[in-house]
Amino acid sequence: MNDLATRATEMLRTGEPFRLVGTGRSVQFLRGVFSRASMCLPAFYYFLGSASAHETAKTTDDYPFKIAQTYSEFSDLNTLTLACRKMFDHAAKPDLTGANFGKLSDQVLLEHAKYWAKYSEKDTDECLSALVFLRKFFSEYSKSDSVLLKKDGWLHKRIGLLKQHADRAAAHLSLEDYSLDIIDLAHFTASVTIAGEIVRSFDNPWAGDKYFNEVDRGAYEAAKRIFPQITEFRLFGHMQVHQQARFYWKHQNHESIQSYFDQLQWALG
Repeated sequence: MNDLATRATEMLRTGEPFRLVGTGRSVQFLRGVFSRASMCLPAFYYFLGSASAHETAKTTDDYPFKIAQTYSEFSDLNTLTLACRKMFDHAAKPDLTGANFGKLSDQVLLEHAKYWAKYSEKDTDECLSALVFLRKFFSEYSKSDSVLLKKDGWLHKRIGLLKQHADRAAAHLSLEDYSLDIIDLAHFTASVTIAGEIVRSFDNPWAGDKYFNEVDRGAYEAAKRIFPQITEFRLFGHMQVHQQARFYWKHQNHESIQSYFDQLQWALG
């Protein structure tokens, strides 16, 4: 507590905010995607567990459990919708947004690819191909909720609903039901996990190809310890995330972004 004044002084703004540009902004945005995807998996399973325990919480005399169930259901939904809004932010401001990444020039993307190639000791052409796919992905889905909800795509509508929840203050004040289904959350979480895996494979290859499958399994088991009532469902119980992600960007000219990510929900079972 004694250093509070010192910390406050150090953090006081004395000029214009620092702005990332070019490759620096591109690299940091995708690292944010990777970290948020890593957090969305636990948030999804804790929400699934708390939602599955809803009826138990209503009838039990275990008051601490009631608190745990209510808190988890509320906070994990907000974690997912706020992460969605951050990743697929359509704002034109010069910031780390999906819309800005979706508008990156070929030159910046090439510079980013060279950075990845040197950083991960991988082929520049492969790095560039993966980045082109990610640029298409964020360009496709980083739109306003009004635009997304009018699109034909399943994932378009689901991201639109999640962003709408994140943008409505009233949704953060209520424990009542909102216009979201567990399938919306599952589809969104799986989709950003695929994007996160593409980033991991080039920006953090040392984490290993099994990284997201291990997070998926660990997150489910962790949620089950708190909420044994959790529905027996794993997003990637029968899918290797690294293989699916690699297939998408390697064969991006065979199908549209919408087709790949709308089909993903069926592949999850």
